[in-house]
Amino acid sequence: MTRLILSSLSLLLVVGATASAVRAQETAENTAKVGTSRNYIYQITPFNLAEQAYRGYFKDQGIPSYDRLSVSYNEGKITALDLVKSAIQANRLSPQTLNDRGYLNAVDDQLRSLANQD
Repeated sequence: MTRLILSSLSLLLVVGATASAVRAQETAENTAKVGTSRNYIYQITPFNLAEQAYRGYFKDQGIPSYDRLSVSYNEGKITALDLVKSAIQANRLSPQTLNDRGYLNAVDDQLRSLANQD
């Protein structure tokens, strides 16, 4: 019985470590540098943008984090456009993203998904 428990715990540790490594790699793959020489702007996926907002990466730009983000989105106080503008201000998105309707819609979908989880 002890062997079974130890084997199970070992397996869980391996799976957890692998999942963390895969998530880190996916984040790196979903982030690309856009720009020239010293002035880099990072282009991130709508999913990563919403996740970063949720985790508080845009607090300095006035975007609330965690449950407050979801509540603010549901109340209409925060929109996808607000989040994209904040990411541009934080040099995480290029200004041309404001004109990308598909990107804005995808960010809105991600925010809606976050808000519906609560």
